[in-house]
Amino acid sequence: MQYYEAKWMATAARPDQWPRHHLPEIVFVGRSNAGKSSLINALVNRNQLAYTGKTPGKTRLLNFFVVNAQFVFTDAPGYGYAVGNRDSLIEFGNLMEPYFEKRSNLKAMVLVLDCRRTPSREDIAMVDYAKANHLAILVVCTKKDKLSYGKLKNQQFMIAKELKLNASSFLAVDSVKKQGIDEVWHKIHETLSLK
Repeated sequence: MQYYEAKWMATAARPDQWPRHHLPEIVFVGRSNAGKSSLINALVNRNQLAYTGKTPGKTRLLNFFVVNAQFVFTDAPGYGYAVGNRDSLIEFGNLMEPYFEKRSNLKAMVLVLDCRRTPSREDIAMVDYAKANHLAILVVCTKKDKLSYGKLKNQQFMIAKELKLNASSFLAVDSVKKQGIDEVWHKIHETLSLK
């Protein structure tokens, strides 16, 4: 696995705190327990670049990381914490809507899903946001080690149907064992037209 130089750029609660640069950005979204931060850490071959914790929804801000001085990963807060909490839902919307609608650097979205779960309303909303803003969409299903090959394929087709996406937009990974990580990188480079 290749080593990627990655470092923190900024943490932002408002648009005026977004870092200024000309690199393409990829936003990582997903429920709090989907394994989003673990995926980011696995992609850059680091243990603690993105925060991982036992308490879902710990990160409630946008965190920006520059990778190889070529592009930026934006780690969005897990939206599971907002379920059933009106104030948290409003807070999440106020954070994400301007980012999706106004961030000219934003080129793609990686939706991180636990491969064992059915997509939630929030997952579907994230895909709708991405489509409305003409972003490339990649769905990464984590925890693939928890399912047999056949069940994993069935889950991927079910998730694709729920999200109204082509099954070819999906990849499955095991972030702990780094399985599938190279395939995710290939898709990222392909999406951003990088060599």
